[in-house]
Amino acid sequence: MKKFFPLFLLLVSLDLSAQDARFGVGGQQFLVANYQIVIPATASVSEAKAASELQKYLMMITGVKLDIVGENAPQTAREIVVGYSGRYPVSVESERPGPDGFEIIITLPDIFIAGGSHKGTLYGVYEFLEKYVGCRFWAPGAETIPKSSFISLPLVHRIENPAFGSREVYYAGMEDQDFADKMRSDRHAWKGGEDWGMWVHTMFTLVPPEKYFESHPEYYALMGGKRTKTQLCLSNHDVLQITIGELKRRMKEKPLAKYWSVSQMDTFGSCECDACKMAASGSPNASEGMIAFVNKVAAVFTDKVISTLAYQYTRKAPEHVKPAENVNIMLCTIECDRSKPLAADTSAGSFPADLRRWSAIAGDILVWDYVIQFTNMIGPFPNLKVLQPNLQLFKKHHVASVFEQGCHGTYSENQELRQYLLAKLLWNPDLDVDSVRNLFLNGYYGAAAPFIGRYLAGMESALASSGKTLWIYDSPMQETDAFLNPDQIRGYNELFNKAEAAVTGDSALTGRVARARLPLQYAILEISKKYITGPEGFLEQDGARMTVRKDRLEQLDEFVTLAEKYGVTSVHERGLPPAEYGKQTELFFKNAYLCHLAKEKPYRLTDPPAAKYAADGPGSLTDGKRGSSNYHVLWQGFEENDLSAVVDLGISTTFNYVGAEFLQDLASWIFYPEKLTVSVSADGLQFRSVAVFDSLTFSEPLLIRETGKKIARESARFIRFDARNKGKCPEWHIGHGGKAWLFADELVVDNRP
Repeated sequence: MKKFFPLFLLLVSLDLSAQDARFGVGGQQFLVANYQIVIPATASVSEAKAASELQKYLMMITGVKLDIVGENAPQTAREIVVGYSGRYPVSVESERPGPDGFEIIITLPDIFIAGGSHKGTLYGVYEFLEKYVGCRFWAPGAETIPKSSFISLPLVHRIENPAFGSREVYYAGMEDQDFADKMRSDRHAWKGGEDWGMWVHTMFTLVPPEKYFESHPEYYALMGGKRTKTQLCLSNHDVLQITIGELKRRMKEKPLAKYWSVSQMDTFGSCECDACKMAASGSPNASEGMIAFVNKVAAVFTDKVISTLAYQYTRKAPEHVKPAENVNIMLCTIECDRSKPLAADTSAGSFPADLRRWSAIAGDILVWDYVIQFTNMIGPFPNLKVLQPNLQLFKKHHVASVFEQGCHGTYSENQELRQYLLAKLLWNPDLDVDSVRNLFLNGYYGAAAPFIGRYLAGMESALASSGKTLWIYDSPMQETDAFLNPDQIRGYNELFNKAEAAVTGDSALTGRVARARLPLQYAILEISKKYITGPEGFLEQDGARMTVRKDRLEQLDEFVTLAEKYGVTSVHERGLPPAEYGKQTELFFKNAYLCHLAKEKPYRLTDPPAAKYAADGPGSLTDGKRGSSNYHVLWQGFEENDLSAVVDLGISTTFNYVGAEFLQDLASWIFYPEKLTVSVSADGLQFRSVAVFDSLTFSEPLLIRETGKKIARESARFIRFDARNKGKCPEWHIGHGGKAWLFADELVVDNRP
């Protein structure tokens, strides 16, 4: 609520040379030394910090340090009152903001800044410094503090509350608590999230399989007729009692925590037992049984909030049960396309449809939104245009809290702008986002801002024009037909060259531009792994052999050096430090192209690969190009099916080596084949086995390996490769019971010394 008064100007007059900076009103002037900052007699930690921050920044601006006193100190004629106390105007006591909201009153001659019980007063001070004094907080260690002689302050009375009660921007920059406070971002998942006792995927923490599965397999999900360590059996009474007992124990250890997560594991597959089906009221929707279970837990802890996930197989809201009043729903956007606003998807099973249903039955919803490309966290990801409409959608449906899933612990693509925009939009989704974006670019990048802005806008425009989707598990290799084609990349590089030239001589701005260029440098390296040869690849012809281009190796060295310098600790969600990335990439450069007898020879498959994992189509398995760890490119994938391929060498050929290369990526349900058999034939009809590789089981979560060996010299025209798919994900795997994938690349026939 706002109250409007006749407009006037409160001027701050600074005569720094005379060291007598003054607050002035109209034609009257008063020495700043006559002002004091007043805080409540029993000021909270947040209120004390608010006063200290105000004192610090006013001193940086004026050179004058104001005293901070308690409300019981003698009153002076000119005060800045921070926090609700006896000094605060009595007439507004009934109009207090929420826990993070604030109130700012500027009168003759006093200033009042106060806020709600959480961090409202602190946020009010930062708003005062930003909006009325002109301070700018861009990123940790990057601020703009004015040194103007006059600052105009209008008479104002504002009460402002955030759009969302809880707002977390999960980026590395927000690990700096002071900067997070300036951005008004809470912390839940990191250390310091005192409101949360447990945070997501907690069911095996509450009922650990290592403790119970052997003696009580009935506590765990029945899938395909067998008890598995994927999820809990939520209809089992003992599971409920163990969960409640463990929560009681943990709550005693952390009594002040309000939120406690009782949520599914990060796997697919709810329990298929008859009792769980009955708990779901006959609905195939797994959230029915989940909410019924969580409601029973919540009934025991009426003074706490029990949180649970609406995620993947539980994202759809239940039809026969509603969450209890003290149940929090964490609704996740993990499957959604980031190339357009969420609201653009009007299909029946869309995220907006699920959000509407949940908002109709649940009073406390936290949306877990994903704003980063997990598999390539330093790669370009032009989703900035969807941030505002998505948050407006959440606000429209009365979402209480938002967790913006970026990445912590490492520098990531466009991090500074992302965390700044997200924080501002979480507070007010309806602000003029283009103005805020331009304000940041100009303030953070200085003279380089126009070129950085054109780079970002160009990428966004190219994506929109392409009509392609943008997924959080894609990579630059998959975006060459959207916003990373060769011509576009050349244009982006030209813009960065101009940006660097514009800030030559300014080490701070030069470093910021260099950080902004890292994603483009990474994309060029990754895309070269797709093409391997040609102008966009990394190999060139050197006489009769292929060699790694010198400029690509130099680009790789430069990327690794700069990435380490600027805080990139991992380029992948699962962890890949720049130095290790450099080693792996250089090794790939040296071994990615293989000349052998089957190279470019035709082959026929008994079963085709999945359409979305067909690499470059027929011929991909004998093109001489070896795939990288990105299974979307150069690899052919077979879901549940075996691989059976017959290579035709054209004529009878003598050879002494056979082998095939396969990928294992356990996080993506891709397993090395259980068995590989290689057979030969003269006519393509009658085959004879020449090599068998059995029990091919490897524990590495990510593995590229060629299985092959030298054999007695053979002469044949046709060579058959039979690789046996695991079929189903094994019991120990996160996707137990789901269909396993087999990914193959090169089928090799050769003569080797």
